[in-house]
Amino acid sequence: MSNKIILVTAANGNTGFPAAKELLKLDFNVRAFVRNPRTKKAEELKKLGAEIFVGNIQDIRDVRESLKDIESAYFVPTYPNVLFQGSTFATALEEMKTKNVVVLTQWLSSNSHPSVYTKEHWLVDQTFKRLQNTNITFVNPGLFAFVYFMMPEPMLQFGMMPDFGTNAPPSNEDIGLTVAHILKNPEPHIGKTYRVTSRELLKPQEMANIVGKVVGRKIKADILPESMLLKMLRSYGFPQRDASQVIHYVKDGHNGGFATNAPTTTVQDIVGKPADDFETITRRYLKDNPMLKQSILNKLKTMGIMMKAMTTSKWKMTEFEKNQGFPLFKNMMLSNHSEEWKSEH
Repeated sequence: MSNKIILVTAANGNTGFPAAKELLKLDFNVRAFVRNPRTKKAEELKKLGAEIFVGNIQDIRDVRESLKDIESAYFVPTYPNVLFQGSTFATALEEMKTKNVVVLTQWLSSNSHPSVYTKEHWLVDQTFKRLQNTNITFVNPGLFAFVYFMMPEPMLQFGMMPDFGTNAPPSNEDIGLTVAHILKNPEPHIGKTYRVTSRELLKPQEMANIVGKVVGRKIKADILPESMLLKMLRSYGFPQRDASQVIHYVKDGHNGGFATNAPTTTVQDIVGKPADDFETITRRYLKDNPMLKQSILNKLKTMGIMMKAMTTSKWKMTEFEKNQGFPLFKNMMLSNHSEEWKSEH
C-alpha cells in the first residue's frame, strides 16, 4: 500500500464515495471527510480500510486537522455555501502546504450566470487558481445523470420524463473514477480542467426511449412549465434555495449549454475505460426501484404525489431571494449567450 494519504471530502456523497472506493482499490490510504460516520457509505469505507474523519467542512479548524500529513486531496463543495466552503478549504490548503488538489466545479461556471451557485463556483475557481503552494486540477461536469431519476414515480407509472435539453449526462461513478485516477498520478494533470460526460450526446426523447427500453414501456420527454417544475420540487421536499437555482440550469439545458462540446473522451483517456452510457446508468438507478412494478397501489401513490404537486402553493421566489440576501446583478446571461464563457470552455 502507498504511504501517501489522500483526503476525500464529502466522502458520503455522489462523487466522493466512488472516488474514495477507487483510491482504496488502487491501494492508497484514504482519509474520508464526513459529517455523519454512521451512514451506510461511511461504514462501507471504514470496512474497506479508510480512515473516517468526522468534521464540518465549513469550520477551518476541522479542515486544517483533516489536512495534516495529506499530500493530495479531492475537494467537493456542497450546496449551499459553495463560496464559504471553497474559501475555507483554499485557505487551509495554503496554510498546510498541501501539494495537490482536485476541485469539483461546474461546467456552467461563470461570473455572469443568473445562478448564484454558479457565480460562487466561478469565484471559488479563481481562488484556487491563485494558490501558490498547491497544484490544482479542476473537474467540471454538467448536469449529472442522477437528476433524471430524482422524481421517478411519474416517469415509471405514467411515462412522464422531464425534458432538460440535450445532454451527455455523466454518472457519479465515472466522475469519482476520473478523480481517483488523477490523484493516482497528479503531475500530468496540473493546471488542467476535465469535463466528464457519458458516452453519447442525447436529445431528451432519445433518453426517454432508453428509459423505456429498460423498463419495458413507452416514456415521453416533456418540458415542464417552470411553475409546475417548482411545485413538483416543493412537493418532493427539495429546499427552496436549491430549487431557485435549478430553474436556471433547466433554462441553460434548453438553450444548449450542456450540449456544448459534449461528449468528451475524459473517462477513456484518464481511467482507461469507456464512459458509462445512459442505458447503463438507467439500469443502475432503476434496478431496485419499487415503482418499476405496474400496480394499482403504485399508480395510486403516484397520483397522490401528482395531486400534491398540483395543489402545492407556489414559492414566492423573488421575496425569498431578497430575504436570503442573494446579491443582485444586472445583465446576467445563460452560458451560450456569454462570449467569455464560450472562450473559457
